[in-house]
Amino acid sequence: MAAAKMTKNQMRRAKKKEQKKTQAENGSKAPEETKDETPKEDGPVPDETTPVADLEVKKDDDADSKMDADGPVIDEIPLDDPAYADFKKAFEKYGMSLDDDEVVKEANAGNKGEVFFDQDDEIPSEDEDAQPKMSKKKRKKLNKLSIAELKALVRTPEVVEWNDVSSSDPRLLVQIKAQRNIVPVPGHWSLKREYLSSKRGIEKPPFKLPQFIAETGITEMRDAVLEKQAEQTLKQKQRERVQPKMGKLDIDYQKLYDAFFRHQTKPDLTRFGDVYYEGKEWEADYNIFKAGELSEGLREALGMQPGFPPPWLLQQQRVGPPPSYPTLKIPGLNAPSPQEPHGASSPANGGSPH
Repeated sequence: MAAAKMTKNQMRRAKKKEQKKTQAENGSKAPEETKDETPKEDGPVPDETTPVADLEVKKDDDADSKMDADGPVIDEIPLDDPAYADFKKAFEKYGMSLDDDEVVKEANAGNKGEVFFDQDDEIPSEDEDAQPKMSKKKRKKLNKLSIAELKALVRTPEVVEWNDVSSSDPRLLVQIKAQRNIVPVPGHWSLKREYLSSKRGIEKPPFKLPQFIAETGITEMRDAVLEKQAEQTLKQKQRERVQPKMGKLDIDYQKLYDAFFRHQTKPDLTRFGDVYYEGKEWEADYNIFKAGELSEGLREALGMQPGFPPPWLLQQQRVGPPPSYPTLKIPGLNAPSPQEPHGASSPANGGSPH
């Protein structure tokens, strides 16, 4: 069996022991000659127990490590090699050039800093060279368009809102908003308070049957049955639970048919594209109002007596009809009064009473 390989420390200790033995045998030798002469190289110390083959292998390893430290030896590629030409084309295709690397290396080698000696005036100050670094927020604010500029750039400036300029691509956003069948984002998205928080303290009205169902008379019949049940004694109520009577609410099927198939009305729903917002149900629907028509509620609010003209008719007779409604027919101005026949004079149409 081969002997176990000794470590460096073991070899040093063995060598020291041998030196001490030689000093004891040769007492006449000087102390300078008996100093520890450790080899300068990091390799193993030759010893009687160390085989010669191991020392040669160690020397080869040290030589390889020295070559690796100096750098790998790369064989020079001939320029006329077709593989070299293919690699060069691939680098140039992706924006990299071997010739440019050599030029950059030469430029970096020449651009060394200058050393200033005893010339304090020529030394540039740090305050002059150091430019104030702009923050990301200020840089974003400089590149941000104003609302007027955005409206001037797009084709549909009427859809531009104040928060559109903060988007990453304002022009694309405005173009999307101008397309057909686009539903806008609800306006409460930017509010900090909770949605529908204003309706928290408002009492909710009780449920009410639709008008076409109430006209069948089912509410009166149900109220009568409930009153009759309230008048019953405890014994009658117990008997009613055991033996309930059926057919208490007998409604004519013709009434039900008319209610659900003839007189049924659709509930008020928002149209496509209309967005609900808080308080929308309390706003008046101005689509039902028509110019020139006075409702009974408006006549009572104005204090108009029945058959009398509106208070603004005399002013319209002096000035003329409103310019916003050039084709509007106003009784007493450009149309006969509903109470008087054609050609008759009355205070409403400017005639003098007799």
